[in-house]
Amino acid sequence: MSEHVERVDVVIVGAGPTGLTAAHLCARLGLSAIVLERRSGPQRSPAAHVVNARTFEIWRQAGVDMGPVFDQCLPPQEAGEVHWVTKLGGEVVGSLPFERQGDEMLAVTPTPMRNLSQHRLEPLLLSPDLDVRYDHAWSSMTERPDGVSVEVDGPQGPYRVDTGYVIAADGAASAVRRSLGIELTGPRTIQSFVMVHLGADFRSLVGDAPGVLYFLVDPLVGGTFVCHGVDREWVFMHGWDPEAEPIEAFTEERCRALVSAALADPAAEFEVLGISTWHMSAQIADTYRSGRTFLVGDAAHRFPPTGGLGLNTGVADAHNLVWKIAAVEVGAADLSILDTYELERQPVARFNCDQSLANAFKLIEVPIAFGFTDDADESARMLGEVLADPVRRAEVQTAIAGQAIHFDLLGLQLGHVYEGSLVVADGAEAVVLDEPARDYLPSTRPGGRLPHGWLDATTSTLDLVDPAVPTVLVRAGTEPAALPDSVMVRTIDAGVWDDTFGIAPDLCLIVRPDQHVAARCPVVDAVDALKLLFPATASAVHQPTMDSEALR
Repeated sequence: MSEHVERVDVVIVGAGPTGLTAAHLCARLGLSAIVLERRSGPQRSPAAHVVNARTFEIWRQAGVDMGPVFDQCLPPQEAGEVHWVTKLGGEVVGSLPFERQGDEMLAVTPTPMRNLSQHRLEPLLLSPDLDVRYDHAWSSMTERPDGVSVEVDGPQGPYRVDTGYVIAADGAASAVRRSLGIELTGPRTIQSFVMVHLGADFRSLVGDAPGVLYFLVDPLVGGTFVCHGVDREWVFMHGWDPEAEPIEAFTEERCRALVSAALADPAAEFEVLGISTWHMSAQIADTYRSGRTFLVGDAAHRFPPTGGLGLNTGVADAHNLVWKIAAVEVGAADLSILDTYELERQPVARFNCDQSLANAFKLIEVPIAFGFTDDADESARMLGEVLADPVRRAEVQTAIAGQAIHFDLLGLQLGHVYEGSLVVADGAEAVVLDEPARDYLPSTRPGGRLPHGWLDATTSTLDLVDPAVPTVLVRAGTEPAALPDSVMVRTIDAGVWDDTFGIAPDLCLIVRPDQHVAARCPVVDAVDALKLLFPATASAVHQPTMDSEALR
C-alpha cells in the first residue's frame, strides 16, 4: 500500500481527447481533477481525425482555447472530398463530398466539422489549468462508501489518490473496465489492418483531386490512404489477416514496397515514420457504470472508423456526465442523477455503432460493382475492362454515389434526442426524418440540442447556456416573476427568438448545462417544470435579476 495520499474530486484515467475534455469540463465547473496517463506524452502518430460540429461546440463551452485548434485543422478545400482511385495519383473513378464543411453550415452551428489529426489535437487540449500526469499509470482501485481509492504507479513510485469519482477514458483496452468485470457486447474483430505512417509531400500526385480519403480500387495493391496534410503526413491502411501471418512480417522494407505499389509514381519519395496495427470492432459495454466509476469514450464503446464517430461520441459522453457529477457535489442533485448517464448515452452509442457498421459493410458494393473475385490477378484484368466500358463504369459510379451517407452525417452530429427523467416531453410529435443519421432539422423539442442562432457576429444561442446550472431562455418582454435561486435566466431579442426557435412568445425553454433542452413550457409554468426536473435546484425561489436589455 502506498503511503503518499492525495485527494481530488475526480480522477480521470486516460489523456486522449475524451479524457482531456472531461478535465476541461471539471475545471470549468470547479471540480478538482487529475488525469492519469500511462503514455509518456500526447499521441505521436495519426489516429482519429474527424472532429464534428458538436465536439467543437462542447470544447467551446468547456473553455478550450479554440483559436489554436482551428488553426491546425485542415481547410475544407484540402480535406473536403473522398475519392475512389486506381492508385494514389492515378485515375479518379468517383468522388463524394466529405461531410458539410462550408460556410453555409454557420446557419446551424457556430463550429462546422473539420479534420484535425489526433496527434496534433491532443497537445492543443492541454492547458496549465489542467493536472495531466504522463507516465502515471492507474494500477488498481477500491471503492469506499463515499468515494474511490485509486492506486497509481508514478515515476517516483506508487501513491494513492482518494477521489469522489473515477472517469475511465483509457481506451478500447481499458484496464479500468476490465478490473470491474464489465463485458463488451458485439464483434471484437471485424477486420484487421496494418497502418503505415508516412512523412510525404504528395501534392504532385494528388494534383487537382485533393481529399481526405483515397480508396484504392486496384485489387493488386488494395488499401486506403488517409491524408493528414497533403504536403506533410499520410497514413496507408492495408488489410491484414493476423491468423495468416505475424505482424513481424510487415517490416519497414515490406511496408515501403506496399506503399510504393499503391502510388501512381512508384518513385515518389516518402519516409516511413511508424508501423502499427488496428482492429476494427463494433462493441458496446454492457454497463457504463460501477458504483462511482464511469466509462466514457472507447472504454465504453468501439466503432468501425466508417463515419469518424469514436472520438466525437466520447467527447459527448464526457459532456453528458461531468455536469451531473458537479451537480451532486454542490448539492444541486442527489446521486440518482448519475443513473441518467448510461440511460442517455448508451442508446446514442448503439445508434452510432449501427451506423458505422452499416457504412463499413456498404463499402463492399463498390468492388461488387466491379465484379471482383478472390482471384486478384483476374480482378485486376477486370478492372481495366470495367473502366473502359461506359455502361459498367457508370454502374461503379452509381455504387460510389450510394456511399454518400457514410460521409454526410449531420443528423448524427447534431440531432440526438435524450429521453428520461431529465426531459419533460410536451406532447408535440417529432418530425420523422427519412434519414435521421444524415438529415438535421433544428428543433426546440425537449431532449434535443438547443438550436443555434447568431445573437451577434460571434455569439451563438448556445453560448447563453450556463455549464453548471439550468438556463431558462425567455423572449424579451415575457420575463417570469420568480425563479429558483440557482438558475440562469437569459432574455432573447424577439427577432432571434422567432427566427431561431420558432415558438410562441409566451413559452420558455429550460436548457440543461449540456445544452440539451429539458423542457418547453409556458413561462408561468417554469417553476413547476424546474421542480419536476431539478428538485434540489428548485428548492429556493427568488426574484431574478434580468439582463438590462435583451441579448441580441
